Amino acid sequence: MIAFLLTVSFALHAFSLFIIILLYLQLSKVKEVEKKQSQLIQEMEETISAYLLEWKEENERFLQALSQRMRSRDNVQTKPSPAPKQHSAPVKDDEWLPPMEQVDTIKDRIEISETNQQQKEVPSSPSSIAEQAEQLQKEGKTIEEIAKLLNKGKTEIELLLKFRQM
Repeated sequence: MIAFLLTVSFALHAFSLFIIILLYLQLSKVKEVEKKQSQLIQEMEETISAYLLEWKEENERFLQALSQRMRSRDNVQTKPSPAPKQHSAPVKDDEWLPPMEQVDTIKDRIEISETNQQQKEVPSSPSSIAEQAEQLQKEGKTIEEIAKLLNKGKTEIELLLKFRQM
């Protein structure tokens, strides 16, 4: 009888040890998945922060160009000058920026004045911006040149061309 009980006890101990090993393996798999997910989250956060930083830089360049054009238009209206000066310094906090309600009208003026320049530089055969960007890329233009010609952000053109290739 004691031999039978020892055999059953040994079998139960072996079975419980087997269950413990299986549970440990499951736990290690869960920890591995959590580690991969945390790495993916970190990569996504870095990508998004880089995108937002680039977006912020493009907005600052836009505001700088807008304020320069406003200053050059003010100079043209007050006194004729041979050529407006182009400053490459970033916009400072103490520099004058137009009120937000004037931005739309300024933007319309800029678009109207640049329409003729765009028509000369961008071929009129492609109908959408994506087709125009693709055509300009085939012609050997860089992403920065394409963005300037189409009046779009560099990141927007990069994403457009990447999705277009897929």
